[in-house]
Amino acid sequence: MDEDKQAQLQQMDKDAVAAKEELERQLNDWRAKDVALWWKRWYMKAGHKRLGRVLVDLSRKFEGG
Repeated sequence: MDEDKQAQLQQMDKDAVAAKEELERQLNDWRAKDVALWWKRWYMKAGHKRLGRVLVDLSRKFEGG
């Protein structure tokens, strides 16, 4: 993999972490439309797959596993 692509993927990983932190901070106050806007704000930076993982990881916290 070339260095540019690797750097881009690393930045997307960092952006996914930032998106997750934002979502976790706002979780108790946001409704579904707020989550939709969050997704719109982050999907070009972090990617759909990473944001999906954020949501799945968060759901595991609610399920206790």
